[in-house]
Amino acid sequence: MLTNKKGKIEIELFMVLIGVAVIVGGLLLLIQGGVISVKADSNEQILNTEFIPMGREGSLVISNFYFCDSVSDDYLCLGEKREFELGEEVHFLFVVQSSTFNGDIKLVENYRIRNPLGNVILDVDQKNSLHFDVTSKERVEVISFKDFFKLGSDLALGEYTLEMILENPLLDKKVVRSEKFNVVGE
Repeated sequence: MLTNKKGKIEIELFMVLIGVAVIVGGLLLLIQGGVISVKADSNEQILNTEFIPMGREGSLVISNFYFCDSVSDDYLCLGEKREFELGEEVHFLFVVQSSTFNGDIKLVENYRIRNPLGNVILDVDQKNSLHFDVTSKERVEVISFKDFFKLGSDLALGEYTLEMILENPLLDKKVVRSEKFNVVGE
């Protein structure tokens, strides 16, 4: 009778070991498949568990947008306008309202310009984008951005479109805003 209990304990222990092996194997498959990523920085969480279906709450809004002759260091639009001449610099200013996530805000700005035919003539992608990182005690921060580009002297005259693409990867939010401006002759 004593040997039966001993055999039962061994079987239960063996089943627990098999269960642990299956769980570890499953985790390794999730890591290899990219569903779970391991962070290299020791100051961050070990596992990035964003696959868990919990929505990130918060908002990301481009609340104001201006085309300008220039933008001051204090983020004031000097000479608001929507018509620019060939070879001229096009300055723009926009205001963003973003929720914080665990006290942090991370914004990535990209934009593209479309000519009157709708073709992309300039695409500022991830490698040339503006990154903004800040820590805040507020739930929502209002942040002003300014940027500019120069019009080529060989562009066609007409109505162009600037597509602002703003992302907050911490909130998994992305917003696109299109603004029109005219290129006129001298």
